[in-house]
Amino acid sequence: MTAAVVWAVALAALLRQALGLLCLLRYLARARVASIPKGETPGISLLKPLYGEDPGLLPNLEATLRQNYPDFEVLFLHERPGDPATAAADEAMRRVPDVPARRIEGRDADARNPKVAVVLRGEAVARHGIIAVADSDVRPDPLYLRDVANGLAKADAVSFVPVVFGMRGFWARLGGLLFDTEAVLSVLLGRGRVMTGATIGIRREALARVGGFRSVADRIAEDYSMGVRLRRAGCRLALARRAARLYAPGGGFRETGRLALRWTRTVRSSAPLLYALALPLSAAPLLLLLRGGAPALAALAFHTAIRAAVALLVDFRFCWDRSLVRALPLLPLLWILEPLNLVLGLFGSSVDWRGRRYRVRGGRATLLPR
Repeated sequence: MTAAVVWAVALAALLRQALGLLCLLRYLARARVASIPKGETPGISLLKPLYGEDPGLLPNLEATLRQNYPDFEVLFLHERPGDPATAAADEAMRRVPDVPARRIEGRDADARNPKVAVVLRGEAVARHGIIAVADSDVRPDPLYLRDVANGLAKADAVSFVPVVFGMRGFWARLGGLLFDTEAVLSVLLGRGRVMTGATIGIRREALARVGGFRSVADRIAEDYSMGVRLRRAGCRLALARRAARLYAPGGGFRETGRLALRWTRTVRSSAPLLYALALPLSAAPLLLLLRGGAPALAALAFHTAIRAAVALLVDFRFCWDRSLVRALPLLPLLWILEPLNLVLGLFGSSVDWRGRRYRVRGGRATLLPR
C-alpha cells in the first residue's frame, strides 16, 4: 500500500475521531440541562421486550418502573410461558405496585424479527399516544421518560445514544471499550438521523404513517430500518439529551466475539455503504503502526489519545463505575481486533439471536432450522 493511500485513510480516520469528540463535547454540554419538559407531559406507553434472565434484569426493570413522570404505563412483553424473565418482571411490579404495569405473553406469528414479534402485541394494546420501546438491559434513571418527552417536543420520533457500563473481565471490558468509543461517536455523527434500539419513542400518528412496527417485522436491525422509514415519510427525528445506560457485565471470549460478529454482520446487511467506509477507517491505526516513522507514530498517538478522551468522558458522565477507565490499557488491542472483526464480518450471513439462528441478507432476517 502506497504512502499516499495510508495517509489518506489515516487523515480521514483522524478527522472522524476529532469531529466525533467535538460532537460528544457538545452533547455533554446539552446533557447538563435539567431534563424537565416546559410544556405538557403526554402519556407514554413503554414496551419492554423480555427474553431470558439477563444479568441485572431485576434492577433494570425496577428502575424502569420508578420514573418521575406523571402518566405512563409499562408493558412487559415475553414470547412464551415460563420464560425466566417473567419472574423478574413480577418481582419488579410487586416492588413498585403503584405504576400501571402488566405482562403480555405471546408473539406475532408472521414477524421474523423476534423482538418485533412481541412488540406488535404491545403496540396493539398500548393506550397512550406515545409508544416507547426499550431493551431489557437498559437501566434508566428517574428522568428517563422525561427525556423521551423532551425529545418529542419538536419531533415525531426520538432515540438515545447507547452507552454500556458495568463490564467485568478482560473480554467484556474490551468489548465495552470498542462499543463506547465507536458506536457512541457513530450515533453522534449521525446527529439523530440514525435510530438506535436501546430506546426509541414514536408518536402514534408518525408510527401509523410508516405502517407501524409491522413494516420492520422482517428486518434484522428494526431500529435502523424504522428510522429510515420515518425519514422517508417526512417525519422529524431527534436525539435525546442524555444517553441510555445499558448494563452489560459481559462474558468471555466466545460470548463477546459472537456479539461483535452479530453486530458486524447486521451492519453489513443493513447499511453496506457505512460498513464499506468503516472497514478502512478502522484499519488506520494498524496502517500507521506498520508504516512507522515519527510522523506516522505521532498520528497514531493522536488518534489513540482522542479515543481515550472519548472513553474517559463517557465513563465519567454516564458509566459512573470506572469500567472504561480500567479498560484504557487495552486500547492498543483495538488497533488489531477492530479491523479484524470487520473483516470477519465480510464472510458468512448467519447470526445467533434470542436462542435462534437467522440468515441476514439485504437487511432481512430468515429463521434457519435448528
